[in-house]
Amino acid sequence: SQQQVKRFSTVTMDQLNVTSNVTFVDSESVIPGVGDNMLVAYVAIMIMALVPIYLGSFQSLQLSQSDKDSREVMSHNDAMMFPLYASASLFSLYLIFKYLGKEYLNYLVTGYFFLLGTAAIASSISPLMHSLVPSSLHGPMYQLRLSEKAKKKDGEEAEEPQETEHFDLKFDYVDMGCAVIGCIFGGWYIMTKHWIANNIFGLAFSISGISMLSVNSFSIGAILLAGLFVYDIFWVFGTEVMVTVAKSFDAPIKVLFPRDFLVNGIHSTNHAMLGLGDIVLPGVIIALLLRFDRSRKPQGSLYFTATFIAYIVGLVTTIAVMHVFKAAQPALLYLSPACTLVPLLTAVVRGETKLLFSYRDEPEEADKPKAE
Repeated sequence: SQQQVKRFSTVTMDQLNVTSNVTFVDSESVIPGVGDNMLVAYVAIMIMALVPIYLGSFQSLQLSQSDKDSREVMSHNDAMMFPLYASASLFSLYLIFKYLGKEYLNYLVTGYFFLLGTAAIASSISPLMHSLVPSSLHGPMYQLRLSEKAKKKDGEEAEEPQETEHFDLKFDYVDMGCAVIGCIFGGWYIMTKHWIANNIFGLAFSISGISMLSVNSFSIGAILLAGLFVYDIFWVFGTEVMVTVAKSFDAPIKVLFPRDFLVNGIHSTNHAMLGLGDIVLPGVIIALLLRFDRSRKPQGSLYFTATFIAYIVGLVTTIAVMHVFKAAQPALLYLSPACTLVPLLTAVVRGETKLLFSYRDEPEEADKPKAE
């Protein structure tokens, strides 16, 4: 059930605010056969970025058609404030790491991400498992629900009580099995902190984030990426904060791959990395464009494909610049323009600019009919 992890997904995205762009592919190394090793690492990092964007986009499309309530919709105000919240969180973490040490915080973060990771993995594999397991084995649907009814001042219930839902968990036997699988991977991550376990969590977070976080219009997405464009440049080029937090924050908020894989295999501890923010945040824009395509044609994918290719070009550019200058790069410096200018130029060429900007997943507050 996608609804069961809506709040987990929201918390995950709030956590990604902290490191939404602790996002660079690191390239320092003195490794035998460094050229071949780094090529393997770069290709692997790119695959781990592209797969969740592709899968998350189509899951987002499915949710938009069947279960809109399971998604968190970002408003114009949310998009404008996102870089500020991310900056405050990032700098707070930097101060904690710098003056209080990272060990105790990372213990707390490990437990926190165990819960989030288990939920994200269960959510990511649940659609596949439900399609593979015969419906006769799904079992009954269980529900755990926590809600609050408004009361009068004297403590009695109002004549027409308003319910506020705090928690709603629906699950069947298949979902239970998915949760067990998530716990197994969570235990592996806690015990070993292995980069493969880290990546399983990271990819699950990315797919869940892209599928469940929605920008309602292209303009909101453009505002979000423009703000993060400035955010990324400032914190990577202007300070040591981003790099310090990225290397100190022991949590699956980045995907990793060994820079010396051909030498040391899976036991390597020398990794290239890419932050989840550079996957999820452009990914929600790409997912929006897929929904825009399908709103016009049942099998349409023009804007989605163009922007997906633009993302690939932006990521390749990030890696190339990083490799040439041997320095951490803010990936959104390249990804933000790619994922906003390409669909915009596509719309201009096709004479569909007004259509692109007027598209909404669902009516905004100003457009909704007012109650009598």
